[in-house]
Amino acid sequence: MHPTLAEDRSRILMQLSPNVRRAWDHRIEDEMHLSRRIIFDYELLYLERGELSVRIEDERHTLRPGDIVLLKPGKEHAFVGSSGECWMPHMHFDALYADDFADVPINFKPWSDCSAAERRMTRPDVLGERLGLPDVIRIDNHGEVLDNLRRLIRSFDRADEDAPLLRKMLVLRMLYAILKGLEERGDPLLRRHRLALDRAAAYIAEHAAEEIRLSELAKQATLSLYHFSRLFKQRFGVSPHRFQMRCRMERAKELLLYSRLSMTAIAEKVGYANVYAFSKAFKQSENVPPSQYVQSRSGMPTL
Repeated sequence: MHPTLAEDRSRILMQLSPNVRRAWDHRIEDEMHLSRRIIFDYELLYLERGELSVRIEDERHTLRPGDIVLLKPGKEHAFVGSSGECWMPHMHFDALYADDFADVPINFKPWSDCSAAERRMTRPDVLGERLGLPDVIRIDNHGEVLDNLRRLIRSFDRADEDAPLLRKMLVLRMLYAILKGLEERGDPLLRRHRLALDRAAAYIAEHAAEEIRLSELAKQATLSLYHFSRLFKQRFGVSPHRFQMRCRMERAKELLLYSRLSMTAIAEKVGYANVYAFSKAFKQSENVPPSQYVQSRSGMPTL
C-alpha cells in the first residue's frame, strides 16, 4: 500500500536532519557572474540588497531584495548578471544526514564535467521533489529566514564543538518559516489575517484560565466563527479550544513542579472548578494523572 501525499510529507519532515557545509555573508560591488554548474547539496541564498539574475536550467529569474533562491542538488544553474551592490548571505547544506557529509565538496563544474564518482555525491532532492519547495521563494515572512541565516553565519566565527547542533536548529527554523510562508501565500485569507490570528493566540495564552468567547475573538479578527476556527487551526495546527487546553496544561505542569500550591489551588489557577475536573483534563492531555506526573519528575532540580 503506497503512502498518501500527507503521509509522505510527514515522513520526510521527521527525517530532516540538516548539516551545514558552509555559510557566508557575501557582498559584491561588481557585476555578478558564475558559469553554469551543478552542486551536490543545497544552496540557499537570500538577496538582501541589489538585483540578481539567475538561470536555473532553462528558466531565467530576476531576484530582488527579500527573494530567496534554493539551488537544488544536480540542477544546473548560473548567475548571469546583477545590478547595484549585491548583498547575498547564503549557505550550503545537506537536508538529510549522510555519513560522507565531510567528503562532499562545493562544486563549480557542470554535470557534463563531473566524474561518475562526483555524480554519485549528488543528494536526493527531498525539499523540492517531496516537500514542493520552488527554486525561487517569495514569502511575506522572509525576514525570519534572514534573521536565522545571519545567526547561522555568525556561528562559524567561533570555535564551538557543539555548533553543528545550533546550525541544525537554525536551518530547521528557516525551512519551517519557508513552509509557513508558502502556505500563507497559497491562502489569501490566511495571509490577510495572519497578524490578527497571532494576536488571538497571544490573548488565549494570556487568559487561558478564563472562559474565552471565540465569537468575540473572531469578531476582532473580522472573520466569521467558521473561518476564524479554520484559519486558526491552519496556522497553529490545533483548534482554538485545543490551543487553550494546551496552554492550561503547560501552566499546570509548571505549578505542579515548581510551586507549593495544593492540587485544588492549582486546579483553580488554571481554570477548573474543582480538582476532579482538573485531574480528568490533565490525564486526557498527558496520559497520566497529575500526581503520577509529579512522581515521574521528582528527581528534577527545583528552580
